[in-house]
Amino acid sequence: MLRNITILLVSFLVTVTSAFAQVGLGSLKGSVIDADTKEPIPFCKVLLTLKGSVKAGANTDFDGKFQINSVAAGSYNVLIKNETEGYKPISQTGVIISSEKITFLDNIALSKAKDVVDLAEVQVIAYRVPLIDKDGGASGATVTREDIARLPVRSAAGVASTVGGVNSQEGGGISVRGSREDGTFYYIDGIKVRGSSNLPKSAIEEVTVITGGLPANYGDATGGIISVTTRGPSSVYFGSIEAVTSGIYLKGKDSVGYDGKAYGLDSYAYNLVEGMLSGPLWMQKDSTGKKTKPRLGFLISANYTRQQDPRPYANGGQWRITKEAREDLLANPIRPTASGQGTFHNALFLRNSDFEQTKTRMNAANGVLSAQGKIDVNTGPSVNLTFGGSLNLNNSKATSYAGSLMNFENYGDVRSLDWRVFGRLTQRFSNSGEEGNASKIKSAFYSLMVDYSKSKQNFFDSNHEYNIFNYGHVGTFTTTRRPSYSFNDSLQRYDHDGFRDVVVDFSPSVLNSSLAAITSQYYDIYADNPVGNYSNLTQIAAGNALRNGDAPGSVYSIWNNIGTPYNAFGKSENDQFRVTGSGSANIGDHSLSLGFEFEQRWDRGWGSGDAGPIGIWQVARQLANFHIRELDLNSGVVRDSGSFKSITYDRLNTGYASTSGTGSYGGQGGFEDFNGNTILDNQAFFDYSLRQKLGLNPSGNDFIDIDQYNPEIFQLDMFSPDELLNSGKSFISYYGYDHIGNKVSGRTNINDYFNKFDDNGNYERFVGAFQPIYISGYVMDKFAFNDLVFNVGVRVDRFDANQPVLNDPYLLYEARDVQQVKQLAADNPNTYGWVNVPASMGDDYTVYVNDVSNPTAINGYRSGQQFYDANGTEVNGPATIEAANGIAPWLLDANQQTPRQSAFKDYKPQVNVMPRIAFSFPVSDESSFFAHYDILTKRPTSNARFNPYDYQFLETRNTILDNPNLRPEKTIDYEIGFQQVLSKTSSLKISAFYREQRDNVQILSYNGAYPVTYRSFGNRDFGTVKGMTIAYDLRRTGNVRITANYTLQFADGTGSDATSATGLINAGVPNLRAIFPYSFDQRHAFAVTVDYRYGEGKDYNGPIIKGFNLFENTGLNIFSNIYSGAPYSAQTFITNAVQFSPQYSGLDGTTNGSRLPWSYRLDMQLDRTFNLKMGKEEGKKKAVFLNVYVRATNLLNQFNRLSVYRATGNWDDDGYLAAAASQASIQNQTDEQSFRDYYTMKVQNAGNISVPRTIRLGVKFDF
Repeated sequence: MLRNITILLVSFLVTVTSAFAQVGLGSLKGSVIDADTKEPIPFCKVLLTLKGSVKAGANTDFDGKFQINSVAAGSYNVLIKNETEGYKPISQTGVIISSEKITFLDNIALSKAKDVVDLAEVQVIAYRVPLIDKDGGASGATVTREDIARLPVRSAAGVASTVGGVNSQEGGGISVRGSREDGTFYYIDGIKVRGSSNLPKSAIEEVTVITGGLPANYGDATGGIISVTTRGPSSVYFGSIEAVTSGIYLKGKDSVGYDGKAYGLDSYAYNLVEGMLSGPLWMQKDSTGKKTKPRLGFLISANYTRQQDPRPYANGGQWRITKEAREDLLANPIRPTASGQGTFHNALFLRNSDFEQTKTRMNAANGVLSAQGKIDVNTGPSVNLTFGGSLNLNNSKATSYAGSLMNFENYGDVRSLDWRVFGRLTQRFSNSGEEGNASKIKSAFYSLMVDYSKSKQNFFDSNHEYNIFNYGHVGTFTTTRRPSYSFNDSLQRYDHDGFRDVVVDFSPSVLNSSLAAITSQYYDIYADNPVGNYSNLTQIAAGNALRNGDAPGSVYSIWNNIGTPYNAFGKSENDQFRVTGSGSANIGDHSLSLGFEFEQRWDRGWGSGDAGPIGIWQVARQLANFHIRELDLNSGVVRDSGSFKSITYDRLNTGYASTSGTGSYGGQGGFEDFNGNTILDNQAFFDYSLRQKLGLNPSGNDFIDIDQYNPEIFQLDMFSPDELLNSGKSFISYYGYDHIGNKVSGRTNINDYFNKFDDNGNYERFVGAFQPIYISGYVMDKFAFNDLVFNVGVRVDRFDANQPVLNDPYLLYEARDVQQVKQLAADNPNTYGWVNVPASMGDDYTVYVNDVSNPTAINGYRSGQQFYDANGTEVNGPATIEAANGIAPWLLDANQQTPRQSAFKDYKPQVNVMPRIAFSFPVSDESSFFAHYDILTKRPTSNARFNPYDYQFLETRNTILDNPNLRPEKTIDYEIGFQQVLSKTSSLKISAFYREQRDNVQILSYNGAYPVTYRSFGNRDFGTVKGMTIAYDLRRTGNVRITANYTLQFADGTGSDATSATGLINAGVPNLRAIFPYSFDQRHAFAVTVDYRYGEGKDYNGPIIKGFNLFENTGLNIFSNIYSGAPYSAQTFITNAVQFSPQYSGLDGTTNGSRLPWSYRLDMQLDRTFNLKMGKEEGKKKAVFLNVYVRATNLLNQFNRLSVYRATGNWDDDGYLAAAASQASIQNQTDEQSFRDYYTMKVQNAGNISVPRTIRLGVKFDF
């Protein structure tokens, strides 16, 4: 940590003494000339103002040039004046400053004033955004607030989808130019976003989408950047109030919502209210008390969104059980079998008539609160201090398609909170340009920013939250037990041989009434007939009733049964602290920039593990009474039992509390007996703790009937960590917390994890938070060489996962290498005379033998992933060198059972050097060529956390392990393009791009690992992306504004995501790699935005009826996406695709060799603005604006196919019900027709097609 702090301080010092450009800021550059002589004018003042506040300033030099750096994105007024020389001031209004761009104001012409009055008048000129970028720069687009307001979208992701090269399919993430989803990052005001990027629409100033040519001040991304700049405070008060609705939802009297109904424009009850307010908090006053300058300004915005169904279904909606059928099923969940024992669930016999479709999914409503704020401290034009932040609070339901038919009442609750705050200081220095000043530094600035982010999430059943024993509680079960006897022929007596359960009495729980109803009816069915039905808990489970910790079986493995509990809970907390710096210096013809970034993260999580919370009842039964299950044969009491005597014994207590006579818990470390042998305590810590809780003697022989107690008796701290980890089928998983959910600090120490005990004598199993550290620095230079404009830079990233990793992923225990074996044979030639190592084997090669415990021959060797046989010949995999009992490395300690610290090492920090080169060649003022070459890297974003639990139970868990030793992924990006002005209002841009992707993360099988083969992740995938984007931009011409782009793309590689190779591993060919289209590849994609708008007053050119301008300030914005279908892999034969465990099917053709049909979507917003005035006095009335709009998404109600069944290519039929091979299986179901009806409803999954048309009415009031 000290080293990281040192690096940070050095970077800071370098930054302050130089300067550079920070993420999310732009620059203004220009020149001033005399209107008559065309000569440059030195010493002009250039002031950048925003709503009355001076935000920055500069002076022109001897060449009349000026530059202002580190300007927040926005729309500014630029005032240029030189009263000393008698020039008339000019104000250019609406000058757009965009992040990562230079705005040019070239050859601004000042005229001499005619007189003093003329000198005081300001000439106002409206700014026009240039049609092409003069300096090339990054590829992509910037969408300003004005355009965003008219688009039929509200999110940054929606805005990004209008940009060429951005693939944003409905319901999925964003892929930029063929990159994986996790290769693209969001920034808000320069803060790298963790969690939600949701913001109020009124808070957004602009959205910049970078698809290629990332400048060196951006790193840790291999796809693209979506940078959101929020609006800044103002020196005058202004604000807005907005309300949007598609209708209201009235729930009705039914508690579940069956009589609920939406009234309005559509059936989905979308409602939003949003407000924004900005103005001065403090104004500086002059000597007379008059307010003169704003010194402190604020802006705050917030909205709340409530949706009854955030993902509605088309094609009639979602299937649900009818109210009558549901009530009957809850009252009568089961029926007896014909055999007189056991039951069937009545859900197995329902028909299609017991179900109905609803346009609004049940229990799917969510609410989202988002907010943003900024405070500006205006200390002058050269120094700016800004504080700000944003948050997003989301309360939603953990909906599931499998539960949507009849178990929708048991969805879990998901509560997320993401927030971030920042403070930024910017100071500019400018050369006065006076004579005698020989400095070549024309201007400079530095900027420092500190930000902190937190992303929190809680999920659980809202009725139980973190009361783990509540989840599976069915009721109280009281078992009557009696001693059991067997006749001893030799002694002619009855010997006590154990205990038998006679009857189990049941009382239903109120915590899970639908679960309790099943067992209650079971008892009703077999009332007064306990034998064979509820003599013990096992019979209850066998009869299809429920014990504590049981859940009802699924309905034909198609749908979740009614009453199935939500079997999960957890919380996570991810923190991020960053320090960044920015600035630049204009030295001669060079614009030099440099900077640094330091980031520390703390990720922690705690929640239900592999088994979920319901099964905690089962492990509690197993742990309780374990130490008293045997009989104490030395404690017999003989009694008369009719014709023969009987002997009855006490329970034998083998727990340390009893055997030691101390009454204390013995711990997991064990204790020594009289002979010095280590004896483990047979009494579970849970049992010991529970006896104390119940007031029983911890060393006593009382039998505890777990199921007779209410769940509030039990607490998680009654368990040791290992008892909850449950030999690899855990009930709790945690990192950054302890096993009972308390936050902890510190790093994971592998030696402590396996050896350290807590105060109770149990293994502590401490797991620290994931704490990766990311540090970067960069330098950039922009200069011109003849007509070429160069942007060159280099970025250096250092990523430290800051955690232990295995020395060798194939060895959990240490083994001998060739050098050690040779030395061993040399030292003991008589014992190891059989050792003969081929000369070609390296000293560090691992040696494998014929027996782990008693080696007598060498079977082979390994270097990295390559195996060799005993002769040193390469072999394909470990099979040929395996011993009789599997792979057998020559272990240093053949008796080792748990990993040791020596098997691990610290993660080696990864340092990546990334040059960035871009240039543009202006052919004329109306055309230019541009190109760039960039190396991009991205640290691992998933599957990279060290979890010692994975290694503790490696042999018992069949799961995919994270790999803490992953390296950053790498992309080499090339682009060349041409942009041309077509007319005074239109331009065309053509760019071709090529990307090489390397070291992408993919699942691997470590065949031949010891002690067991396992699956994890590694950097093995590669791919290429080739494409072209054509973008057309028509600025407002008459009534029309158009942006359109077309992207042709070929994105191919060895894996679409980190688990693409799972099928190959399951098929036994883990090393097979082939190039195929990525699952998110779009061969053709069109994005078109058309805005048709009428002006007002003299600019109105629409129809007029009796002097009334019919369409004044009225506009229609249409946004359309058209794209070819995504790839998918067809399968060879029909399978039961919608059941929980479908059959395996082979590949028909090649991977991703088939494609979905083309898709088309049209969104629309029609709006009208009314100009109003408020106030009583005519001269003091203020202008306000009322905007009314209608927004429709998927206007044409297209049923675009998002997914299909691989055997048929249809979205609503997998072919299983009609296939000849399926008929025998279908006919053997409990009820064939019921099975067919259930299957039909499941296979007709409207989630496979696009969201239906939505219509919303909005009203916005600006003041």
